[in-house]
Amino acid sequence: MESEKSRPTSSERARLDLLTKTPYIQVLTYPRMSLKEAKVRIRQLRTLGVDELVFEGPARVGRLGILGLGTVGVVVKAKSGDGLYALKVRRTDANRPNMDAEVELSSTANRLGVGPRVLAHTRDMVLMELLDPQELSEWLRGVKGEGRRAAVRELIHSLLNQCRTLDIMGIDHGELSNLRKHAVVSGGKPWIIDFESASRGRRPRNVTSAAQYLFVGGAVSPALRRALGVRDTEKLKALLAEYKKELSDYAYSKILESLKLSNS
Repeated sequence: MESEKSRPTSSERARLDLLTKTPYIQVLTYPRMSLKEAKVRIRQLRTLGVDELVFEGPARVGRLGILGLGTVGVVVKAKSGDGLYALKVRRTDANRPNMDAEVELSSTANRLGVGPRVLAHTRDMVLMELLDPQELSEWLRGVKGEGRRAAVRELIHSLLNQCRTLDIMGIDHGELSNLRKHAVVSGGKPWIIDFESASRGRRPRNVTSAAQYLFVGGAVSPALRRALGVRDTEKLKALLAEYKKELSDYAYSKILESLKLSNS
């Protein structure tokens, strides 16, 4: 069974007592259906205070909409009390026995204002703040008018500052070279999401990966360069190489200056 990203799905809700049945068990124990594992996970949902799952979103497992699918987990909407949250459910074929490492790194990032807030977790699940995300390219297309350059400058500066924070903390996100899937805009602010590949065991490269995607090789690079008046990408590449060696405040400030972000 494969996840698809094609036609939109209608919203569908399922109480916990329905999650052992098809098609809901396909999401709860993706990709290897298991009644035994589903019952274990339903107990974990009760521990988290989840009342029901809401199947809607841009991706699909079978007929059911989901928020996203990664190499470690499936992300779905979850209802708890009167609130809606994002719930990450560990895949049954994941390369780790629990979600502890991801939760620890995400929570550390949260303490300095990076990433959606982790609210609670169990062995196989993480309950998080629910965003209303736009892809960066979509947000860029929607920003028009006289204040466009200032708005773009503020958002990109904030995003790179979050990357710088992760570098200082010694956390390498691991996926920011594909920023389209791992940074979104919600509530007018940039958010770095999905820390499943994050590690303290690698030299951090968050700023360099993100800046390369944003201004050199990513799908949004031409639009961003035009919006901010950035023309000399060779100079930027040299500054990124210097930063990669030093990881210093000074080297980072030179990158911001090159991108015309230092005064925002």
